Amino acid sequence: MKSGKTCATKEISADESAWADFLISKAALVLSSIVFFAALFQLAAGFKDLEAQEELDFLARDFKAAVDGAGAESFPEDNQETSYRFDENEVFFSSPFRENIEVYVSGEYACLKGESGGENFTAVRPFTFRVLPFNESELRGKLYTRFGSDGSEGYPLSADFQEISEFLRVSGTGEAVLKADDNISIRKEHVYIKGSGGVSAFEYILVYQ
Repeated sequence: MKSGKTCATKEISADESAWADFLISKAALVLSSIVFFAALFQLAAGFKDLEAQEELDFLARDFKAAVDGAGAESFPEDNQETSYRFDENEVFFSSPFRENIEVYVSGEYACLKGESGGENFTAVRPFTFRVLPFNESELRGKLYTRFGSDGSEGYPLSADFQEISEFLRVSGTGEAVLKADDNISIRKEHVYIKGSGGVSAFEYILVYQ
């Protein structure tokens, strides 16, 4: 009789142990599933962020190419200005940023900033040519205020080239904020200098709205 009770007790213990093992296995399976799906979600979010960054990089490269193209091209004398619009680019509409893209231009680079899904993205591209983030009137006004002449063909500057170049470099370090959903003017402009060898000119690309 005593042996029967012992056997029954062992069977109950074995059943409880098996049930505990089952629950532990089930919990481990659920936990591993949660970890797997969390990792999968994180991976998908990572790919989405990567795609958003690539689209912003593309737009920054495309804008830089437009500005550099103006610097490389020889415009006819009566047509020295072109324009650029971000909202004419298919990538602009397919990106998660669209009109929320912030455009910053300085004399050295173009910087695009955007926000998507709570994440901030930035794309920066340096210009190849000399760029100034203001229009012709501002350029002439700055030169006249500093040197007493506006540097146009009829009123060339008499200062040293290095001094003029450094002045304009410093003047162009500030960032101009441009609207992505409006025309951005890109204009090649000449600054004339009068030296002992006569009048010479050097070019700047003006980027402004």
